[in-house]
Amino acid sequence: MFGGFRLTIGDTSITNKIQQAKKPWNILEYLVYYHNREIPSDELVGIIWSDDNNVNPTNALKTLIFRTRKLLDPFNLPTQQLISQNRGSYCWNPEVSLTLDTSEFEELCRQSNQAGLAEEEQLKLLTQALELYKGDFLPKSSWEPWVIPVSRHYHSLFVHSAMQAVELLSKNEEWDSIVKLCRHAVTVEAHNEDFQYHLIYALYCSGHQRQALEQYRIMVNSFYNEFAITPSERMTDLYKMIQDREHGVNMDLSLIQKSMQEDQALLGAYFCEFTVFRDIYQLERRAIARTGDSIFLGLLTLSGEGGGLPKSSILARAMGHLGNAAASSLRHGDVYTRYSVSQYMLLLPSASYENGEMVMQRIIRNYKKAYLRKDIVVHYSLQALSPIEAQA
Repeated sequence: MFGGFRLTIGDTSITNKIQQAKKPWNILEYLVYYHNREIPSDELVGIIWSDDNNVNPTNALKTLIFRTRKLLDPFNLPTQQLISQNRGSYCWNPEVSLTLDTSEFEELCRQSNQAGLAEEEQLKLLTQALELYKGDFLPKSSWEPWVIPVSRHYHSLFVHSAMQAVELLSKNEEWDSIVKLCRHAVTVEAHNEDFQYHLIYALYCSGHQRQALEQYRIMVNSFYNEFAITPSERMTDLYKMIQDREHGVNMDLSLIQKSMQEDQALLGAYFCEFTVFRDIYQLERRAIARTGDSIFLGLLTLSGEGGGLPKSSILARAMGHLGNAAASSLRHGDVYTRYSVSQYMLLLPSASYENGEMVMQRIIRNYKKAYLRKDIVVHYSLQALSPIEAQA
């Protein structure tokens, strides 16, 4: 029942992956999950037709049970023996024993939390449990009222158990196992920053620096565009630590230069992660203390007409267009970053505030040419960088 419904007897399986009528599958899933008890007809009617007062429940349920039994035809068994009826109640025939992945998962999690259990045995039980969790409970029926609380229960148990396993693996620095576990975990809960953090950190510790940085970028884009979440300071500090990793000794300066070159041809201004942008900002402040030049910090912010955040899907599209407008409107030597779910920040080496305003307005014009929604508003602000004062 994790990741999709599949019922297997012998060498034969049936699954609801093929697009078919939902109600017969819903009845079958309910009878299988609650296979240890008889289900009154009224309960099944409430599950299927809770909001429909125009249904004749007795006849409708009989028809639906018939259609549900038809789903079991591939087993070549008397379907009335698989789904039995008794005094106005229906149930899965108790003489046909069922083993559910949900029950096995919960039992393994329970066993893993027994007092006095050795960590090695606890990790073994947790690993077995997590391998059973192929995805959330009955995802194709996820909006059925009876499924929602059950799915939340198993999802929470998975998250808790996965974090227990990560902590145990971290003690022994089993980085490859953490990578495998966290890759699975982020497919279940992509917006869980703990799983993302441990995945990136384990990739880094196992010597896969480039993969760690790529996973960070995937995570950031997902957080911004799908969940409207800004990565925490802990996550950005991890990114900076990976970026600042000490390189091996190399006496060939041409090879060092080659390793630092951009992978792509220059197509616009330089986009970087916020941690890198912050370092460049600090360098510029130090430079203007010596040169006296003026550099402006610009901030572009998207909002709905009422001032709040638009829907995440609309905001993601709008931010994509705004980022493209910034890249094409700035010079190759200019730097910009994404500061939050709805903001970009940039550095403008301009001679005056008026020049900075012209640049910001050019970005907004180019954005509006590409994205015509009138219910999204772009605000901007500018501020001159203050130089760092040298201390004696």
